Amino acid sequence: MAESRREAVAAAAGDQPLELILARNLVTIISLAAFLFDAEGRLVFYNDAAAEFIGRQFEEVGVLTREQVQAELGPLDRRGRDLPADQVPSTIALEERRPAYSRFYIHADRGLMQIEAGALPLIGPSGLHGAMVVFWAPEE
Repeated sequence: MAESRREAVAAAAGDQPLELILARNLVTIISLAAFLFDAEGRLVFYNDAAAEFIGRQFEEVGVLTREQVQAELGPLDRRGRDLPADQVPSTIALEERRPAYSRFYIHADRGLMQIEAGALPLIGPSGLHGAMVVFWAPEE
């Protein structure tokens, strides 16, 4: 990975509120695939279990805007079309400040893959700081 990408990832981590830092620590140690979004909807971290779905470590990818997440990962319907925002758990958690759950598809390392995802808003004393999304492949 280029040194500038590594520096950008480290700088983004250093500028995060305490709630996101603590959530990142939690996400790092769980075996369930998880994403962390900041309050603006940027993907600011994902764990090793999520990297297994995506095929790349977070340090290789870095922080992604909402638009970049949509273009690179999804979420998508079964035909590969973008889901409306009101059906995306991370968007619901961030905009409505409530937990949300959905089943949808993502661009995974192995192609279009169905997942189930649950999102929780990260709210602290000073307000909304982001959302944590955990996901898994459903049992067939």
